[in-house]
Amino acid sequence: MLPVSVGNFSISLIDFDANDCNIKGKIPNEVGNLSNLLDLDLSDNNLIGSIPTSIHNLRNLQRLYLNNNKLTGFIGDNLCKLQHLGDIYLGQNQLSGALPNCLGNVTSLRFLHLDSNKLSSNIPPSLGNLRDLVELNLSSNNMVGSLPLEIGNLKAAIYMDLSMNQFTNGIPREIGGLQNLVHLSLRHNKLQGSIPDSVSNMVGLEFLDISHNNISGTIPMSMEKLQYLKYFNVSVNKLYSEIPSGGPFKNLSSQFFIDNEALCETTRCMRYGEGSHPRVVNRNAGKLPPRKHQ
Repeated sequence: MLPVSVGNFSISLIDFDANDCNIKGKIPNEVGNLSNLLDLDLSDNNLIGSIPTSIHNLRNLQRLYLNNNKLTGFIGDNLCKLQHLGDIYLGQNQLSGALPNCLGNVTSLRFLHLDSNKLSSNIPPSLGNLRDLVELNLSSNNMVGSLPLEIGNLKAAIYMDLSMNQFTNGIPREIGGLQNLVHLSLRHNKLQGSIPDSVSNMVGLEFLDISHNNISGTIPMSMEKLQYLKYFNVSVNKLYSEIPSGGPFKNLSSQFFIDNEALCETTRCMRYGEGSHPRVVNRNAGKLPPRKHQ
């Protein structure tokens, strides 16, 4: 366990690294005495209890790694007082409650990883203030509500994972402003509406997963110009009409389009009802005979 006496370390201490050390018990509140700390890494341990409230005293902290523990309780507003924070890694814990609205004031943030917890709020629009954020991972929580329009302000982001939540309503067209984004996963939510045409402006995309939602409408033909796209999965939705055939779509597996309403490759359409086994076009292994139009 971490003894209370950790608070007696010299205030000159700038790096406290104790990751993967089989530490159990709670993080002592006295850790807040280390007022000049720049890096705090207690990841990959068996820590329990909540994030100590005294953490707001670490005003110089730049990197916080508490991921892969068994921490509970709320994230709280104390982290918002750390105006030099660049990295927050709290994933793989049991944290619950809301994503603090005030996190949008920590404009120094570059990496925000809160995945695999029990967070149950919406994404606060204030998160759009994080103009220098590079990675955002909120996957595998119980988050709800709409994706905020302000998500389009995160123009420095290259990685965004919002999968395995309960997000509803549509994909905002403002997301097309994320031209540096390389990886976007929205799979396993309850998103509705169509794929916005603005997605074709996300010229850096290599990975896009919208599978297991309630997305309807058509796949925008303008997405053919996404020359770096290597993975595009829209399976298990309600899409219909023709699958684009140019650009990156030439090399995509047909498995990425199964279990939709009525997707077609030119005149070869896929249409199958709930509970049936799909018959799909496989561009790489010959052609199946066309299905009869109903």
